[in-house]
Amino acid sequence: MINPMIKPQNTVIWIASIFCIVLGQDRNYNNFQEGLSLERSGKIEEAIIIYNEILNNAPDHQPSFFQLKNIYYNRSKNKDGIELVSKWLANKSTDLQSILLLSEFYFRDSKEKEAKKIWAQFEKNHLSSKSTYRMLFHTYAKYNQVKEMEQLVRISRDKLNEPYLFSIDLANYFQARQTFSKAVDEYILLITYQKQYLQFVTDRILLISDDKTTHEMIVSKLNNFTSNLNESRSILAAFYFKTGNYELSFEENKKIVTNNINDIKRWKDFAANLRKEKKYDISIRSYHYLLQNFNVNDPKILGDALLGLGFAYEDQISENQNKLKFTSWFADNIFFPKKIIGSKSFKENSFLNTIEHYQSVLTLLPSSHTTAIVHYKLGEIQANVLDDYDGALFSYEAAKKSSPNENLKKEINLKIGKLLMNAGKLNESLDYFHPRKKYYINDRTVNFINSMLYQGQINNTISFLDTTFMKIEPDNIYFNDFIELKGIIDNFYSNGTANDKYAFTLFFKSENFINQNKINEAIKTLQIIKSNHESALIYPLALKRLSLIFLALNEKDKAKKIATQLIDNIDFKDQALILNGEIEEYYFDSVDTALKYYKEFLRECEVSIFLEPIRLHIRQISEKNI
Repeated sequence: MINPMIKPQNTVIWIASIFCIVLGQDRNYNNFQEGLSLERSGKIEEAIIIYNEILNNAPDHQPSFFQLKNIYYNRSKNKDGIELVSKWLANKSTDLQSILLLSEFYFRDSKEKEAKKIWAQFEKNHLSSKSTYRMLFHTYAKYNQVKEMEQLVRISRDKLNEPYLFSIDLANYFQARQTFSKAVDEYILLITYQKQYLQFVTDRILLISDDKTTHEMIVSKLNNFTSNLNESRSILAAFYFKTGNYELSFEENKKIVTNNINDIKRWKDFAANLRKEKKYDISIRSYHYLLQNFNVNDPKILGDALLGLGFAYEDQISENQNKLKFTSWFADNIFFPKKIIGSKSFKENSFLNTIEHYQSVLTLLPSSHTTAIVHYKLGEIQANVLDDYDGALFSYEAAKKSSPNENLKKEINLKIGKLLMNAGKLNESLDYFHPRKKYYINDRTVNFINSMLYQGQINNTISFLDTTFMKIEPDNIYFNDFIELKGIIDNFYSNGTANDKYAFTLFFKSENFINQNKINEAIKTLQIIKSNHESALIYPLALKRLSLIFLALNEKDKAKKIATQLIDNIDFKDQALILNGEIEEYYFDSVDTALKYYKEFLRECEVSIFLEPIRLHIRQISEKNI
């Protein structure tokens, strides 16, 4: 209802003015949409005309101002930008972003004096909060006003009482411009006051260390960083690890003392990472340091640490077996043991004492799934590293009594059966692993087959494979392993003479010895094949196995002699030439002789699956020796 006190003519004027405003807004909206459409279609000049028309009619139309200033900025129309922003500020004098935008247009138009005048006025009149300091900081950074930027930071830190203000911003600025010393200073300043940034600072300093010229500087600054010793030691430890100074990394880790769960986790991760880097000695020492210097009450952590220690010992022993790049022994086939371990000098050292100590600790802990895991892991170490089958059986049985879940219980039962195989009790393992369900293929089935092979029951194995293979699905995880095993039996046994079959039985007898870690007995058995069964189908495979065993024991001369004999076998010629080449390359450091074998392989083995990999390898090692 119209107020009766308003005169009619005034009412008309009021309504008309409202109508004009609404009409003007509609017109501006439509024109603005047209400008956007023109801009999107690449008609920039036409869009500029539209936006300017809107601003002439409605000087405070912010969307048009925003689009127009972006066009001017992105296309370096600096003079137009100066004119635009100056007009805008005539009515929007408190628009701080636009004030700094005006300074940018001046600077880009080579009018540095005018730009610096605006910056000085901004510093004088508008620095009231962290956000305003940040606005000016980033403007200085954008145009490399280093002196002004650093001065602004000093002022802001003092005025706002925040000594680390802009540390990340400054560090990023200096790092991007390879002023690494100043960048590290800022990262150290940040961590001095904000310890939660430790991982971030560590990562950034490690990134800087990609430039080897920075190493001395980084070490010096971190060693002088005494206000937060744990943090500096932590970064130094990570730096030394990255740069391959593992011993120094170990020593720095020892200096970090916080007495909480993070220390335990740090040492566990450190030891595990050393193992990944194949630094087994330091890894073992790190595990021992963890177990001896921290009160590890968590059974899971204890189990992980002990298992990691066991793996480190095992990996250390097996290190020499991983040199070959192309030659392998039925890679990833579950029917063939991979591990060949000679003497275990550590059996009398602190490792056994550590195992015994933690066995006694476990007896004091209440039974639970986590203690079951620890007992299980102890059993794994005893079985696989120490060949202590009685001790492993004790640990597995203790695990079964400690409330394991169903999956772990199945795994424990499987490992108890494997102990029978490891101990050479094949009749018992056959009974233990005999399939409960016909045609059901799992780990138990694999061990049942291996028990038959090791016992020399080759015909029974063939019969079992034939009936089982009819039912195995291609998506079964063991499908390819079954295919490969069946191929070996078909090629080296089924169609052979009595001599072939006897030699084949001897061959798997040697595999049984390897499974028991009776390496000398395995060698003697394979040498019987070598000496007495040269015509046997399995003969070249036995030679390859024998050569690889000697390599694993680091008896390279014996390995090379046997590998050379293998070259004369037509069916194994490609494997033999590659093996001889790898022995020369990796064990005798004779690249020239290795190349002769590789090149002979290229000439004589044109259909081999290794043709292209070897061709590439030749190119790589040839380039290295130029």
